[in-house]
Amino acid sequence: MMKNRTWAKSLVGFFKSIKVKLICYLILMTTLPILIVSSTAYNRGKRALNEKVVEKLTSIADLKKAQLSNWLQERMVDIGVLSTNKSLEVSFSNLLYLRKAFHTIDRMKESEIGEVYYKRLSEYLGKLKEKLIYCDEIAILDVENGETVISTMESNIGVIDGDYKYYLDVLVNNGIPLKDVHYSGYTKRIGMTLFGIMKRTDPITMEETEIINGIVLIRVNTNDAIGALLQDWPGSGETGETLLARRDGDRLLFLNNTRHLTDAALKMSIPVKTIVPESFMLDDEEEGIIKALDYRGLEVLSAFRYIPQLKWGLIVKQDTSEAFQPIMELKDQVITLAIVSVFVIVVIVFILAHGITQPILQLVQGANAIGKGNLGHRIPINSEDEVGILASEFNKMAEKLEESYAGLEQKIRERTAQLRESEGKYRESINLANDAIFTLDADSAQIVDSNKKAEELSGYLKDELRQKKIWDIVPEYDREKTRQLWMVINQTGSGMLDNVDYQHADGRLTPTSISGSAIEYGKRKTIQWICRDITERKKMELQLIQAERLAAVGELAAGVAHEVNNPLGGLQNFVKMMKKEPGNISQNLEFLDLMSEGLKRIEVIVKQLMAFSRPYSTHMSSHSLNEIVENSLRFVDHRIKELGIRLEKILFPGLPEIYGDPDNISQVIINIIVNALDSMQNGGSLIIKTGYCDFQPSSIQVVVSDTGSGIPEEILNKIFNPFFTTKEMGSGLGLAISKRIVDDHNGNIVVKSKPGEGTTFYVCLPVRKVTVLT
Repeated sequence: MMKNRTWAKSLVGFFKSIKVKLICYLILMTTLPILIVSSTAYNRGKRALNEKVVEKLTSIADLKKAQLSNWLQERMVDIGVLSTNKSLEVSFSNLLYLRKAFHTIDRMKESEIGEVYYKRLSEYLGKLKEKLIYCDEIAILDVENGETVISTMESNIGVIDGDYKYYLDVLVNNGIPLKDVHYSGYTKRIGMTLFGIMKRTDPITMEETEIINGIVLIRVNTNDAIGALLQDWPGSGETGETLLARRDGDRLLFLNNTRHLTDAALKMSIPVKTIVPESFMLDDEEEGIIKALDYRGLEVLSAFRYIPQLKWGLIVKQDTSEAFQPIMELKDQVITLAIVSVFVIVVIVFILAHGITQPILQLVQGANAIGKGNLGHRIPINSEDEVGILASEFNKMAEKLEESYAGLEQKIRERTAQLRESEGKYRESINLANDAIFTLDADSAQIVDSNKKAEELSGYLKDELRQKKIWDIVPEYDREKTRQLWMVINQTGSGMLDNVDYQHADGRLTPTSISGSAIEYGKRKTIQWICRDITERKKMELQLIQAERLAAVGELAAGVAHEVNNPLGGLQNFVKMMKKEPGNISQNLEFLDLMSEGLKRIEVIVKQLMAFSRPYSTHMSSHSLNEIVENSLRFVDHRIKELGIRLEKILFPGLPEIYGDPDNISQVIINIIVNALDSMQNGGSLIIKTGYCDFQPSSIQVVVSDTGSGIPEEILNKIFNPFFTTKEMGSGLGLAISKRIVDDHNGNIVVKSKPGEGTTFYVCLPVRKVTVLT
């Protein structure tokens, strides 16, 4: 009892001290505001971070929904383009006709003509598949029984597709032409199947009929096509992921592999209410973000969206422990800051409580000087007590701060130099890029910057380009497409457009492919507009179209015998007139002569048509190109002399042998020489040369040059088309047959001509490769 009273008296005496009172009052006055400010700052920061997390997941969900919708729309465009491809429709019509004629695919492929058609169409589908990088298989079914007539997967050819009636039903009812995510027994992978109709197309006129021949399929591997698209988003951390689901009653079936389970697609499902509201996907407009439990049983923050085109549910989620980690870090920082602040305040209060004297004032003045940036200021030390030590520590602190500040300035200068160097390298790389790159103002489409390639493409200097909008250097017919692309990039952040012409200052046009993306730097938004020259690609596409067209017309040339209609019409008229006047012998004799000429004309045309259309046999062996040229000239030597043509032969000695049919190659050379002679009715020069080919490696060539009238530029690309001729009595099949023969020898035929300056044909043929066995 006495001890308690003694302790109470000591406690009362302790609080009577001015020093203690001062310490208590100062601590109370300083720590209370700090605690209030810290609590307020924490609550505000917590709300801000929480809103930021919600906004991030919401934005990602909206972005992924837009990306999926765009991806789906692009696939619809792909199948639409494929199902209306004229070359594909013609080739498949021909192949289906042959398949029905031979009853089975195997018997068709064993035939010579069937093998040619099948190989060409198979190679064409292979090229299309290479362009569609997301594609596992392209196949075309017989619409009558669902049989796979042609496919990029050989194992599926001849297989009956059990879903072909479903495809027809959807197409007839104008539904969405795809089969939702499923396991495909044909590709052995999970994916989607897009389909479209193939209509019968006339191979001569290229006119499409309303008769449905088949169903074209594109089988897409969704794991490769949209897997990365779904999971790739900034700030996903270690737990963020995107789920694509289909509602099945009160459960959600996963359509993609999850981040934590690599084999979940079409195999795993969870109750709807565990991760999203029960009405999700039942109400088209219901979207939001909630806290829920995912398939692992962990609490997550999930933003959900609905994609009505395919009745897909999109869920973007992240574990709350990771999503709200910045809030926990903020809490720890606030608590640490409060403790440190209180500690510092207590120390300062104790120092002040030891005596408010002149040294303290000097200390305060020195601290104020240093706080204002006078790092060279030093506090005089007049005592060796606590105040003197504190003054000494302040001086040391000022020295270290001054040293640190000097080092910081040096680092800032070095970093600034590095940034300038990096910026220079970046600008140089952009300036030296092979593609034309424009930087546009996002609001007005004004060109604000460009590289050297952009100046070459447009023909304007950089300062001149800054006075223009991007569509000012585009021809009038492409300006609306360019404006639409600019609007799409502003709305979605990126966009692409193919086949847009750019007009040079001198009027030249360059076909390009455009890709653009929005870039935000600070508060300024710009668009990077990249234009790639696709001139070479366009040339290749035209060559491919021409090859397909020649193949189709060549194989069916026998069916276009209507070319003989004009002679037949004349014969019919003569017969009618002879019936009216059977006794007019002189007239009938004259008509008989004319009828004989007409029949000869029909015979020539029919023979040429049959020679062009019927598969011909070749007798391949090694031959000297110079000997073939000499033999060919013997057939036209008499006509060269009759026309007074000066012949010059330059045959390169020691050329390697070619492997081919000498008669067919001789026919090509004779056809070209005859055309050359027809263009020099008033005399001229004919030059025949042989040598190594300039247009094809490992080949030799024969060059036929004349000084005739030449070929107009507007018809130069048509001269190899069947039935195209500028002669009154020509059939238009000579050069078409020649082109076919050269192609069958894996060669190349090139023509150069200008009106009034003559014509030169280059026929390149590969040399025979000799393999030495050891």
